[in-house]
Amino acid sequence: MGPSAPLWMSMLYYIMCTATLLVGVAMLVKGTVRRLYSLAAVIAVPLFFLNNFHTIARVGVDPFAYWQQSLIEGQWWAWLSLALFLYIVWYWAWLVQRIGGQKEGQVWWKRQRWIWVVLAAAAPAIVYWGQNVDDSIVSSVRTYEPSKAHLSKDPSARIFFLYSHPLARESYIVETDEHRVRKVVTLKAVGISRLSPASSTKELLLWSDYTGRYVYQLDPDTWTVVDREAVAVPLSFASLEGEWDIRSLNQDVNTNKLEVRKEGKLLFSKRFPPYVLQVLRAEAHFYVFVDVVEKEQGVLYVVDQQGALVKEIRLLTSSARSMVVFHDRIVIATKPRLTIIDPHSWRVTYWDMGQEETRFDQLYVKGDTLWVSYVQREKSGWIALDSQFQMTKKHELPSVYWEARFHGDYVYVLFEPQEGNKADHAGEMNIFHLRTAQLAAKFAVPKQKHNLQTFQVMDEIQ
Repeated sequence: MGPSAPLWMSMLYYIMCTATLLVGVAMLVKGTVRRLYSLAAVIAVPLFFLNNFHTIARVGVDPFAYWQQSLIEGQWWAWLSLALFLYIVWYWAWLVQRIGGQKEGQVWWKRQRWIWVVLAAAAPAIVYWGQNVDDSIVSSVRTYEPSKAHLSKDPSARIFFLYSHPLARESYIVETDEHRVRKVVTLKAVGISRLSPASSTKELLLWSDYTGRYVYQLDPDTWTVVDREAVAVPLSFASLEGEWDIRSLNQDVNTNKLEVRKEGKLLFSKRFPPYVLQVLRAEAHFYVFVDVVEKEQGVLYVVDQQGALVKEIRLLTSSARSMVVFHDRIVIATKPRLTIIDPHSWRVTYWDMGQEETRFDQLYVKGDTLWVSYVQREKSGWIALDSQFQMTKKHELPSVYWEARFHGDYVYVLFEPQEGNKADHAGEMNIFHLRTAQLAAKFAVPKQKHNLQTFQVMDEIQ
């Protein structure tokens, strides 16, 4: 069933269930056929609807597509719904045969029961086969003529834009340089929402923070899958830095499970309260930032390489977007202040810009300077801090950006289209010189079938 089921199918779906409930009650009262089967049908219909609150609660999401995707992912409630729906279908067929004649009905039941047993047993295998009949994630790559000329002052990088939908079977990556589209890549990957470069490699790490299923490692030069690993639940954080693989699995509303691997071997697995936003490896420790959403505060957990808790630090800030080590300090981009921690004394200090609406975004260490992007109520920009955390530069933009990335000597700033959904593009990319804030390039981000989720910047192919 496709991402958007036709209206007539939805109507048929509800009419069939309503009719089953009414006929089941009538058969219970009249006793024309075996009451036990009618009672089961009367119970199955409301149980079926109650069980499907999983789909009803998701506004704007097609329940048929969500049900199908949940079946593929092995969700128990989806399989229970399937069993109940199959029973409702069987009840109607059985009812017609029984009313048609007692003797004929018994013969029909003996002939048909094995078909239902085989279908029930084969259903998981059928779904698995249908999903894995083609194991290739990249289904198409449309290549465009790359830019021929670069001015010496131009940034030289590859920009990747990710488009997806939580229920659609296809996601898209649009590769551009600072002038034009190079490639449009179609991926057979459901709900991919995060895209990050795998440090120390030329690969891309793709994963989802709301659907879960696979973590992909993709080579953007050949557009082939280097690695694909199945995950049972969505991830709240994922990082691949050389031999270190760090992930936080969003198991339920009470638990995130942090898994740390080195060279493919699991070092430790440790549970934290949600929501794990950032994990930083620095020397012998892992710094885990947990956002306590209801309190609008954060907690920093310090863990050693065996998974033992070294320190728990309660913070007055929340919503960590980035973490770095700068001049032997752990710096966290939080709101409404920047959080700075001395790992020797565990002393916590805060740095702010004097405005409560400030949310610090991305951190970037370049030499002896810490570059920090920020968002305020009606404006945004980036600043430079020295080793004493004194501001040496400030570049302010007249509007709020959607997302920003530091790369090399430039800052890549993505703005939402001013016309909203009516615009003929997905956003506007502005590339500024990091130190001077001069505009080096500007272009419209193309639209795709699904919404733009995020973007990343990588070095150009040499």
